[in-house]
Amino acid sequence: MIEVNYWEEGSKHQWVYYAKDNSSLEGLSEKINPDELLCASDDELINLGVKRINGRLYSGNYVGVCRLKGISGKALVSNDGREVILKIEPRFPVSVVEMLNSLRDDDEFEHYLAPQTNRLNEANREIEDLRDNELFRFFDDEDAIFFQDNIAKESSIITASVFITMLKTLCSRPLMGKMVRNEQNLVGKAKGKIVFSKNIRFNMLNGRDDRIYCRYLQYSEDILENRVLKAALHKAELFLNRYFGSASGEKNTFRDMIAYSRKALSHVTYTKISRLDLNKIKTTGVYVYYKPVINVAKMVLNEITLEANGGSAVTSYVIPYAVSMDKLFEMYVRAYFKRAGVQSFNSNEPGIRISQYDNKTAVLREKSKSYANYIGGNIKPDIIIYDSETGNYVVFDVKYKDSMSSRYARPDRMQILAYGLMFGCNNVGNIFPTQDGTNNVYYKRNEINSNETRTRYYNQLEVAIDSDWKFEITRKDDAMRMRVMEYLKRLLAVQ
Repeated sequence: MIEVNYWEEGSKHQWVYYAKDNSSLEGLSEKINPDELLCASDDELINLGVKRINGRLYSGNYVGVCRLKGISGKALVSNDGREVILKIEPRFPVSVVEMLNSLRDDDEFEHYLAPQTNRLNEANREIEDLRDNELFRFFDDEDAIFFQDNIAKESSIITASVFITMLKTLCSRPLMGKMVRNEQNLVGKAKGKIVFSKNIRFNMLNGRDDRIYCRYLQYSEDILENRVLKAALHKAELFLNRYFGSASGEKNTFRDMIAYSRKALSHVTYTKISRLDLNKIKTTGVYVYYKPVINVAKMVLNEITLEANGGSAVTSYVIPYAVSMDKLFEMYVRAYFKRAGVQSFNSNEPGIRISQYDNKTAVLREKSKSYANYIGGNIKPDIIIYDSETGNYVVFDVKYKDSMSSRYARPDRMQILAYGLMFGCNNVGNIFPTQDGTNNVYYKRNEINSNETRTRYYNQLEVAIDSDWKFEITRKDDAMRMRVMEYLKRLLAVQ
């Protein structure tokens, strides 16, 4: 974990600047002219979301690796002419890989990696392009970056996780097939065209007049594109088993997705894939949905190597990538509540449940009216928790921000008030990461100033981003402790 922002000399004529998310980047001025740096606006991914506030540079809510780009759009070089790489890690004492590992047993893991949308009729849209995904972004149109440390391992874990998820979705559809040329020495029949030269050599000269050597076309799914997927699946499985301990256990989404994909590709030949083979792949026409999966498969094959002892290792080359800590923290909190005892949306047991991820609600009932265009649309709160027995709701929005700073809070304020109105909640609130990264904290609820006859309350929680999950929560003002489920039950109690 990064203690301070610092520069490190790379081995390929490069400088690497290591930093935390949401931190000052003043140290960049030691190697580059900060005025030449291209900054992002809003949630753009330019230079991992680096922004300029009051003339000073700050990192944003993205972690990952990139080449720094200048205002010209081209890669920046340092004052001594070297390539400049930016590596941003979480500011909390946990890595992206550890957070991802905490999600692998979640029953909605596949949905977390799918693209999110505000459209009601696209609740489960498939990834049509790597850039559709809101959690990870791979800049696969850029050259790989050489590293000598564990950055390559982290990148490969993310790549393998995304590949397995996308492959499972692809395997639920018809596999790609082609008409392939086949040759066979048939007995008592002819098929296609007779290969006279081989028929003479193998049959006539050996007195086997009962056989005919033929060449014919046959539809097959045992083609290069599917062999690439199978080879990448083999590498990804070995690699994830190594770094996640094992893709086993009573409940494991990775294990299930791997088993499903392996079965779908069972009739495809496993072969080693060369770089020349990758250049021969074609994904057009009705099988265009293969393209994003093939692109990730190529990254898996290029980033992960198989060792002589049957194990796996990573190369030192990393495709530039970005991870949205906003989205990852939201998914982390969902997984945290489920582990604390909240039932999933598809549970048949009575009690406290969490609504489906990416759940959407239309703002207006008559949304087809022309005058509804401006305000019409849908909302999708991050976390909706409800009691299936009483019908009471509590809605939370997850914010990867400093809860002590009110900068840019106005949209969040309007958002949470709208949720309370639309879901008829007595309690709404925001969930932030804890400042110390270890203790779960809640604040005494605060009555919302409203002319409604009913009383609504604002609640604020801080959840620790930590590999050691604790399901107790402490009140900020008097240090009173309770279990997380007890806290939620109180919020959902009839007022």
